[in-house]
Amino acid sequence: MPGRTRKRLPDGHLVRALQENFESFSKSRKAIARYLIDHLSEAPVLSAQELARRTNTTSSTVVRFAQNLGFTGFTEMMKAAWEEHRLAGSNSTAAKQLHFPLDDDFSGRAVRTDILILEETIKRNDTDNFLEIIAQLEKADQIYIAGMSEAALVVNYLDYYLSVMGVPVIAVTDGTEDSVGRLAGIDRKSALIAAGFGSGHQFLLRLIRAARELDVFTVGISENRISEVAKLADKNLYCFQDSSSFAPSLVGAFSIANAIIAALYSHNRRAYDAHISRLRRLPLSSDWL
Repeated sequence: MPGRTRKRLPDGHLVRALQENFESFSKSRKAIARYLIDHLSEAPVLSAQELARRTNTTSSTVVRFAQNLGFTGFTEMMKAAWEEHRLAGSNSTAAKQLHFPLDDDFSGRAVRTDILILEETIKRNDTDNFLEIIAQLEKADQIYIAGMSEAALVVNYLDYYLSVMGVPVIAVTDGTEDSVGRLAGIDRKSALIAAGFGSGHQFLLRLIRAARELDVFTVGISENRISEVAKLADKNLYCFQDSSSFAPSLVGAFSIANAIIAALYSHNRRAYDAHISRLRRLPLSSDWL
């Protein structure tokens, strides 16, 4: 990005400017831009020092970044970020219909938030792209699913139901020797589904790169097109995440996972039903089926 100060961005254009200019930013500025895009709602509570810590940069880099965008400083940039987040929420059809009263109970607010997350997730995905992904997964001899930290929850969900269906699947949720050992058979006849949010776990990013080198078809599940996972994967599915809570909802990611399960099942329902029936006939004491 040029060193000179730019003209101040019009209100409501911060995210668009960050996305459009993302590739021209330096590595540190990309980290700041990505965090702002994904966490606009945190603008009122973040200091320059805290944003620097979360993006592994320095407070002076954060301040210069704000000034280069045309703001007088960090505080003005964060005010613009919060205003853009607030206006985006108030202008959405769902928000107008649901009305978020400040004194609402937490359960009601959480459910309404999940509804908005699902609506945003729908907007971020394309049907033709999804069907192309399903077609590639159906061709694979083995499907590997990987995701660390909170993404591991989504991986375990996929692993459980695909395994019950009889889909050849191997799940990796950490970088231990045991997990690496499970990856020994990955080759060009395999497919990899990689789920990662934010900057993405380094092991996951290395795994995607290694899979690409082996000509393995890779699918990313992340928040947006500028995420590290999305930039590395062959095809991508996107899930919106609300960052206003300490524990952000994963309902968008789980809906993507469920869509993959449902699509695969519907395309070969007879075979999967036969596999599930065989499991149920096994003389086991477990009643999980």
